[in-house]
Amino acid sequence: MKNDFNSFLVIVFIIYCLLEFRSANRCFNSPHFLSQWTDVEAQRTRKPITLEHECGDFPAKVEIQIRPKTGNWTNFYFPGIGSSQRDDDRNETYGGIVYKYNKDEVVLIIPGVNDGYSSGTIIYTGASTWRGPVAQNESRAQVRTLVWCPGDLPDTSYESQWIPFNNSGKGSFLEIPHNQGNFPDLITVQIRQEGTEWLSDGIGSMSALKPDTSTSWGGVIYGYNRSHVRVWAPYRKNGQLFSANDGWGSATELWSRGLVRIKSWKVTNMHYVTTQLNQNSNQELSLNTIYNQNEDLMIVRVLADNGYNKGFLFPASGAVQNDDSMSPYGGVIYSASSDTLRIWTPVLSGSRYLIYINDDWGNSMYPQTSKSAKLLIQIWKSSTCAMSTAPSVTTSTSNNLQSSDPNSANQQKSNQAQTSKLSSASSVIPAAVGGSLLFLAVSGAVVAIVLWKKYRRNRVVGETKEEG
Repeated sequence: MKNDFNSFLVIVFIIYCLLEFRSANRCFNSPHFLSQWTDVEAQRTRKPITLEHECGDFPAKVEIQIRPKTGNWTNFYFPGIGSSQRDDDRNETYGGIVYKYNKDEVVLIIPGVNDGYSSGTIIYTGASTWRGPVAQNESRAQVRTLVWCPGDLPDTSYESQWIPFNNSGKGSFLEIPHNQGNFPDLITVQIRQEGTEWLSDGIGSMSALKPDTSTSWGGVIYGYNRSHVRVWAPYRKNGQLFSANDGWGSATELWSRGLVRIKSWKVTNMHYVTTQLNQNSNQELSLNTIYNQNEDLMIVRVLADNGYNKGFLFPASGAVQNDDSMSPYGGVIYSASSDTLRIWTPVLSGSRYLIYINDDWGNSMYPQTSKSAKLLIQIWKSSTCAMSTAPSVTTSTSNNLQSSDPNSANQQKSNQAQTSKLSSASSVIPAAVGGSLLFLAVSGAVVAIVLWKKYRRNRVVGETKEEG
């Protein structure tokens, strides 16, 4: 009986050590919440759709998947968009499903006429000013939501505090050091509406259609390189941090002020594909792996290869909101099946770009007009694990952060001064905690092995005595 009890203690101790090791090196898990497919129809689904995700905390990552209801391409899913850049004032087609979320719910907002034209649809890949593998314009579709709670992702390698942000002057631009010394595998930029717990996600390019002071449009653009994250908000022509108003059913969302939080992750065993983007680039790519659309996370980014933001990655999008032949705009649209990625890009003539940030954004800091770039597709598979080493805290001052903009130096110094303390604390604390837990796990494993060997030796001695 005594030997059995000792054996039980050893097994319990080993399990404890394994659990402690997992907490120091957590893996990327399947989403905590995966909704059912819901039928939606532009111009008819007037009220936003509300889904309870059951995290009880702000989600770490929210993904919206949109697919045609019928036809040959129901296996290709488009992502949702973090903010509308269109309203119904002009009789020109726009698409997408806008979303926001809090600690309990995700809200999906569908295009629907307010006082203008019923030109909003759900899936839209543009007309003659966009190029892609197929042309899609779907007013009927199905949508579902995937939500990863904080415990479903590895520990962050960097996390800022909530930073004040608004749509006027210097308050509309941020440059935050993430101190990784290399590209993070995932960056999220969450925007929190002032005075509430509602969040939206950042976007990657401007696609507003001739905005003016009477137009409802908005969004927060972000990009990141090996050392910094840059964040732009519109600061002129009525641009908002988040917009879903006047052409989005019964929604009347316009956020002018709020807070921004940045998180980053680094993992191992990630699958990725890259390709060059230009006027003649491929419009369909093999993923060379199986992407499980129910569990895995796909991250699609566009790498600027010139301009003020050379070396910065910007997120791709899920719907065309501007295809006017006379209006400047930019962006890269994508959809994915389990083994293939489809890409839509503007026809790169005139004022159309892969990445576009004009002087209406971020106090006119670091504008961008890219007609060539590189596309990076990353797939985090369920059970992909985090880096076991502590995050790098080396500060980079590489040349790609410098520009000829005479205002850039003062702005950069101001933003770095505001955030240097935040970034140091956010990096050192996870490293210390993770290192302690890892040491505990290794020590526990050694003790467990010693106890197990002692138990085996005592058992052999006891059996020998009984035989004698």
